[in-house]
Amino acid sequence: MMKINVLQAKKAIGNEQTFEFVTSAEELAIEGETPWKSSVIHVEGNLINNGRAIAVEGMISANAQYQCSCCLEDFSANIEIPFSDNYQQANDEAIDDEADLAYYTGDEIDIADLVRESLILAEPLKSVCSETCRGLCPHCGINLNTAQCDCQGNLIDPRLAVLQKLLK
Repeated sequence: MMKINVLQAKKAIGNEQTFEFVTSAEELAIEGETPWKSSVIHVEGNLINNGRAIAVEGMISANAQYQCSCCLEDFSANIEIPFSDNYQQANDEAIDDEADLAYYTGDEIDIADLVRESLILAEPLKSVCSETCRGLCPHCGINLNTAQCDCQGNLIDPRLAVLQKLLK
């Protein structure tokens, strides 16, 4: 559980408090294959009572294991994901659904959902081992980052070979 006791922060406007957690994808109930499945996830941040709500912000750090989308090699990367949200104590009064607020009850804020959501949303659609990754040769499949292939760079689809004659 990633619960923060906010009793001290609620006492006065401007009160700040820091927090730190060490967790895992399993403890956060993140299912499926994730890049940080076997990594320790470090969460740290602070909260401040701004009068209207308790603002929570921080940074998630983990080591992620990816497969390059271009060359298909496995690589690891240290990731840092910022997160923030505003929490207001839930009471019997009408809750403003349009406000950008999350709600808590009692004297504890559980940030597990916020951390889980931030991790999942930060997962890249396409991961690349480096900006200079050359990928695989489309003809022979050799990794162009580690070797040079003997394929001709201008191989033409046989269906379009007739068009090549027009360029001569």
